[in-house]
Amino acid sequence: MRTYLLIALIAVSGCSADQGSDQDTDLDAPTGKADGSTTPAGAYTNGTPHYGELSTMVLNADHTFSRSAIVACAGGGTCSPLVQHGTFLLTHSSTKRYVHFYADDGSSLDKYQWKFVSGKLELNYDGDDHWFVLAKGTTCASAGGTCTALVPDACEIGSIGDANQYSCGGGLGVECCLPPQPDASCTASSDCSGLLPQFCTTCSNGDEACAHWSCVNNACAIVSCE
Repeated sequence: MRTYLLIALIAVSGCSADQGSDQDTDLDAPTGKADGSTTPAGAYTNGTPHYGELSTMVLNADHTFSRSAIVACAGGGTCSPLVQHGTFLLTHSSTKRYVHFYADDGSSLDKYQWKFVSGKLELNYDGDDHWFVLAKGTTCASAGGTCTALVPDACEIGSIGDANQYSCGGGLGVECCLPPQPDASCTASSDCSGLLPQFCTTCSNGDEACAHWSCVNNACAIVSCE
């Protein structure tokens, strides 16, 4: 029986979860701003989370993420949710597509195979055989935002989250104020910066390339082989 305790231990130790599993050897090609309908992007919630599943997940345009999961206490019952932050990459092997999560120091945390079924995102912890569903949207607080009064300039610093994706509990006269996101526009690769996952691969010409920032179609993206 899977428990999130095992996943949490892997994440805390900073060890790779890829050993003995299908290897994601390539980054997905950048396709401009993701809309969350063809590739995972934005905020998601698991309506009925179980141990070993993510409860919430937010994938930001700058390749940063936040996620939470329920955790079983050693003495029984449920402890406070495990909340993690870091960076992510959309990667693939010859047959599978992944959301690969990395800690702030660039080390691999774990990865989940993903697919869309009837408009909902399904994830499978790599090496497991259990799929679970994440629906689009999450609470404002889970996405790191703050519910504020719906008045002018209430979210002067930051951005207003779509009420259909970032819930403030259904209250009237409130809006979700999300933390400011860095400007991802660029004219040259030197305009781009941020934390980089420790991801390297062998390119088709035989050279080895690691994850780095590049300006693709006037938007900052993490790439390897170009």
